[in-house]
Amino acid sequence: MRHFSKEEWLLYIKDQLEEPKREELENHLFSCDQCLEIYMELIEDQAEEIPNLENDRFTDEVVTKLPVRKGKQKESFLRSPIFHYGIAAVVTLTLMSTGVFQSMAGIIGIVETSNFSEQKQSVSNHLMEKALSLFDIIETNHEEGEK
Repeated sequence: MRHFSKEEWLLYIKDQLEEPKREELENHLFSCDQCLEIYMELIEDQAEEIPNLENDRFTDEVVTKLPVRKGKQKESFLRSPIFHYGIAAVVTLTLMSTGVFQSMAGIIGIVETSNFSEQKQSVSNHLMEKALSLFDIIETNHEEGEK
């Protein structure tokens, strides 16, 4: 396994390497403990040059540089729930005043009563009645033939 020099690791830390070389060094860090130790030593040595992110002013400076958002944007009136409830109430009152619900109730009542009044016969009863009527026809033909 090829190990990298301290100079190469220092260039890596200072972000002065081209992308392919940089990726090669990163991948090597995952598999080589010896190079990882060198890298960690160089990081400790370069600690003064690396910005301190624990600085409270750093966060404040970043926040002040962010674009200022305007207050909460108002929703369109057409998207408000009150508008939808109002439309539903108007449609309901219109249908009630024109008698649509009453006529629907009347139609449903007629359909229900017609379904109960029609008693459907089973297939076997229907076939039995057809057979009996056929026997009646044969019997009357037989009696007429004897006369």
